[in-house]
Amino acid sequence: MPRAVESETKLKYVSPDLLDFDPENPRFAGRFSGYTPDRIQKEISEEPYYALELVDSLVENGFIDYEPLVVKRHGSRFTVIEGNRRLAAIREIRAHPDRYAGRKSDLDQIPVLIFPEEPDDQQKNEMRVYLGVRHLFGFRDWPPLSKAQYLDRESEREGGLDRVLQETQLKKNQARRFLVPFRLLKSAELKIPDSEDFWVLGEALARAGIKKFLQLEVDPKTLRVLSYNKRSLNLLLTDLYGPKRGGERDPSGKIVFDTRDLSRLANVLSSERATSVLHAGKTIGEAEIYVDTWEQSITRLTKVMKEMRVLIKKVLRHKNGAENEHLGNSFRRFDTAVKEFVKKARQ
Repeated sequence: MPRAVESETKLKYVSPDLLDFDPENPRFAGRFSGYTPDRIQKEISEEPYYALELVDSLVENGFIDYEPLVVKRHGSRFTVIEGNRRLAAIREIRAHPDRYAGRKSDLDQIPVLIFPEEPDDQQKNEMRVYLGVRHLFGFRDWPPLSKAQYLDRESEREGGLDRVLQETQLKKNQARRFLVPFRLLKSAELKIPDSEDFWVLGEALARAGIKKFLQLEVDPKTLRVLSYNKRSLNLLLTDLYGPKRGGERDPSGKIVFDTRDLSRLANVLSSERATSVLHAGKTIGEAEIYVDTWEQSITRLTKVMKEMRVLIKKVLRHKNGAENEHLGNSFRRFDTAVKEFVKKARQ
């Protein structure tokens, strides 16, 4: 007798053996398409998802009934559209009953919120809003790349970006930090960095000097990328992620390591002379000299000389001799000359 097709969203208790991972889940940013369940289990258990960090809580407290997995029926089985990390943790416990004594039986039946196999428009909207509001920008945070892919995909649907912003209660300037870098790389057909590294580009594009360097134009209504300089984009990606070697980025060659470096990079890229110095192989510090005003250069010179005094004093302390005496006398004359120059420059 054929199975009746359910049309209502229902809460039920089912065996985890009937649950399947969702390889296309937005949280995973398309990484697991075509993967076997065992490979997905392994991937979710590692960085950046760390599903097994949920094991201790499940062992200690069991499954919290008012936090059901959200699933969609596929025949006699169910695909988990929200809760894949918890499913991985449950599978780990059930696969090792000796390691987690006494807990396996508590997970034989767990609560799931079942959406129909063929949801109607209202149910599709309910799923979208549930994922977007509660899990995209709520307390179950997704990686930045997953957020960007979700926003890009959903803004292509009816109602566009305005509908997505309304559903997620997200402000446009927040969405910009995810959408613009994602769409920029997609438009340039460049590889999108994995995991949290993607967020570095989002942070970079918030700097006016970097946007000017890229000649980046974005539609303020739809946040679509209208134009940019692809050569400049490739140079920026080298600054942020390192040069390409064998098709992959070599992080040892990057020049940005924290947010402060991004501000310094934006300052350098706002000047053509400083930019050419930087991309000729100099450091950010060396390139910054070419951005300084006259007054800033005097301040920088004063700071450098102060550090030099300490350094020279330290190296001369270790041994005596004619060479040391010569260096000490030469530096004192140079130091005096710089002080006199700075004093006159500031008059």
